[in-house]
Amino acid sequence: MGWLRVCGWHFRIRIKSSLILAAPDGQRVCTIGEIKLAARETRCFHNVTITGHRFGPVHVALGRPTDGPEQWQVVSDEPTSRATFAEYGERFQIEEGFLDDKSGLFGLEDSKLRDAASLERLILVISVATLLLVSEGLQLVQQGVRRTIDPHWNRALSYLKLGLRGVHFALSRGQAVLNRLTLQGGADPAPPGRRKKSHVSSVDALEGGWVLRFRSPS
Repeated sequence: MGWLRVCGWHFRIRIKSSLILAAPDGQRVCTIGEIKLAARETRCFHNVTITGHRFGPVHVALGRPTDGPEQWQVVSDEPTSRATFAEYGERFQIEEGFLDDKSGLFGLEDSKLRDAASLERLILVISVATLLLVSEGLQLVQQGVRRTIDPHWNRALSYLKLGLRGVHFALSRGQAVLNRLTLQGGADPAPPGRRKKSHVSSVDALEGGWVLRFRSPS
């Protein structure tokens, strides 16, 4: 957390129940785990310190989303509220992107590149490919043909993987691909089916959007 502050970055970090929560003057209050919440209760602590090193001031949000025993415990450098959990939940979408970059699809780590310039060029290629394939996957959903390549009742693949399957499907039939780039804001048109029980909903998608059409030279 100290390093993040040096970088000038904001943070939302999940913390352990064993961490010590203390008042602004450093006086120990309790451990995080000693604070018991009722189901669907949220409690926020502002301008406190945590850990035995009394790091702070920080802001803590505690929440118990269900009748189960699990509690969500998040520390932030900004005042907390229920929205803090949704902000923290954005990490799951980011981690899915990392998965596609690595073992899920592109195998970035398998390149074993050590040269910074070469790695930057590879990441540029991956970024462009991601943009094009996500666009292709989104179009398949908008056209209502997703189940041609993804037989699940609800979407089970990322838009990136849908796009890749769509490109393979089209090329095997001599059809045109990547002739229109679409990035649309707003709600997800085909939310994925849940493989695991979800505790945190993501924040609302950005409003608006844009469409870029590729045109052949006349």
